[in-house]
Amino acid sequence: MSRVNNKYSKEFKIKVVKKYLEGGYSIQDLADEFGVSSKTQIHNWVKKYEKEGEDAFKFETRGNPKEKKEIDDEFIFENLEDEINFLKMENAYLKKFCSMLKKSLKNKDSKINCTK
Repeated sequence: MSRVNNKYSKEFKIKVVKKYLEGGYSIQDLADEFGVSSKTQIHNWVKKYEKEGEDAFKFETRGNPKEKKEIDDEFIFENLEDEINFLKMENAYLKKFCSMLKKSLKNKDSKINCTK
């Protein structure tokens, strides 16, 4: 059986940590409730949060990053198909926007030429 490395969002980590800091829950309780496989992981989140606050989870620290990479959790997809559909819509939107921008600039150029 292979090991699965989960990536948890900044908001998720903060939610778990705040629930722990409110009291009444052990780290094991939270790991079970939120489906985090490692108690140590939650413990590390708590230590980072106490040291740096919510900014503790602002950067990606998995692996050995050469530079800090800011996490953008704006779009998290459940599966590849959802991500592909989103990218197709985004691509269509950008093509339409580019076309409108070209038309707008073309109209401005023709107006400028007429006034000279």
